[in-house]
Amino acid sequence: MLEQILLARQPILDTNCETVGYELLYRDAKGCPPDEFFNATAATCQVLINAYTGILQRGNVRTLPAFMNINEELLFHELPSFAADNVVLEITEDVPINDKTSAQIRRLSDAGFKIALDDFVWKDEFAAIMDVVDIVKIDVLALKGKTLFHTLEKLTAYNVTLLAEKVETLAEFHRFRKLGFALFQGYFFAMPQVIEGKPISGNELTMMELLAELGNPDATPQGLEKIISKDPHLAVRLLKIVNSATFSLQRSISTINEAVVLLGFAELKRWAVVVSLSGTLDIPDELCRELLIRAKMCELIAPHYHAEAGLGFLIGILSGVDTLLSIPMEDISLHIPLSDAVNDALLHREGELGLMLNDVFSFSRYEWDKLSPLTDEQTLLKAQSESIQWTINSQKAAFN
Repeated sequence: MLEQILLARQPILDTNCETVGYELLYRDAKGCPPDEFFNATAATCQVLINAYTGILQRGNVRTLPAFMNINEELLFHELPSFAADNVVLEITEDVPINDKTSAQIRRLSDAGFKIALDDFVWKDEFAAIMDVVDIVKIDVLALKGKTLFHTLEKLTAYNVTLLAEKVETLAEFHRFRKLGFALFQGYFFAMPQVIEGKPISGNELTMMELLAELGNPDATPQGLEKIISKDPHLAVRLLKIVNSATFSLQRSISTINEAVVLLGFAELKRWAVVVSLSGTLDIPDELCRELLIRAKMCELIAPHYHAEAGLGFLIGILSGVDTLLSIPMEDISLHIPLSDAVNDALLHREGELGLMLNDVFSFSRYEWDKLSPLTDEQTLLKAQSESIQWTINSQKAAFN
């Protein structure tokens, strides 16, 4: 099943920028949303949903609700019983609201499913089901001005949660939060907020030095140890991971230099970045997750773009460093020495490295028609699935 269906996930965040669910976007090899998604055994379906909505939250692995599009055909499909606790049904805008569909929506609500209305624009027919609707999703790019305010005015009579879709900037996030929206979907959390004259904190300086070391072909274990020793908390957490069951070493490790000898320099550099990202910077957790997933995906597919795996990991992390450190992407090379090829990939998506980064972005964001010919969808799907699980396991090790 996983080999036949392409999946992407888009985070849904609350007013505190905490992730509360993921919309699962999917299609089969023919380019159509697969009705057979729910035709799989309940066990297979549940594994897929858990794999794509699992996260580490406050030190514990959790499965968040999956928001899934339901067209008229799927509306009358027999859904697995487990799904009521794990799935929010997004009734798509092309489903007609009539006596037949209204009765089925009520049956699903009575069975425990949360009901969301997707791409909502008010029609009088909706009055027949609004008492069982939990979430109303509004495309804030499409619905503007008087139409938006008219829709919001109509919804005040009902006990529904408002979700703003396609929120792409922090300014939009703050605006729609003031208008009463409680949930948000879009990549506003990953947009840089450059603050002129902002002092660089100790944690940010350490991260910058780690990233420079990650991409430095002349880096040495002694240089890495010097950077890590500047942040005792980072050093302790890193050594704790190295001595954990994650690596199952035969003896206890007490210094970074020993860890390099036993694990390898490249592996330890990656783990230092994972630990530094996990809970030490003042940024949304979802951004950390997305960057780690992106970096691991780039690492896994790098050979398809004639690149070394470690370079792929570096580019994946650097693709969000402007947001991490609140500096313009154009100024990154002033702080971190980068090759022309890496700069071209980050700034202009040029060269094979740029294609790699663009493919990872496109695949993860459901823009599968923009993929380059250097790899294939199944390779990206496998890399995505492995990267999500790797990120969960890595962050769990970093927090424990």
